[in-house]
Amino acid sequence: MHRWLTGWLALALAGAAPALSAQGVYRCDGADGAIIFQDHACAAGQRQREVVIVAAPGWTPSPSYRVADPAPARRHRPRTRTARAEPRSWQCRASNGEVFHRHARCPATLRGAAGKTVITVTATPITRRAACRAIERGHQRGHERDERVSSYQRNLGQDPCRWL
Repeated sequence: MHRWLTGWLALALAGAAPALSAQGVYRCDGADGAIIFQDHACAAGQRQREVVIVAAPGWTPSPSYRVADPAPARRHRPRTRTARAEPRSWQCRASNGEVFHRHARCPATLRGAAGKTVITVTATPITRRAACRAIERGHQRGHERDERVSSYQRNLGQDPCRWL
């Protein structure tokens, strides 16, 4: 009970410390181990220590964390929208008269039917839309060499003709 009262007294004195900073505060240690804080000298038989309570710092305004306004916005000319270039595909013409279409570049040469003759190929860039239509038609000589997409690639969304 005595310690409980001592704790409350210490708490009350700590809360009143700014008001008591001009006066002396004494800590009295009793023979039974009780600690008492008081504003007057300790009784005989108690060990006395003077406690220095530092005055609370004066009031200071809170710091301002506001970010400075950015520089005034410069007026920009509106950007003109440039049309995206349509993806390119290739029309490949073999020296034997075959015409086929690829979305990647044409091969420089092809092997003939027997595998011994070499056929040269010339490439002409065309629009993706034109190549997709020619691949769909498939009635030209050489259409077997057209770049076709498997159903697996189509299901994965890798068909270059998908959105045309």
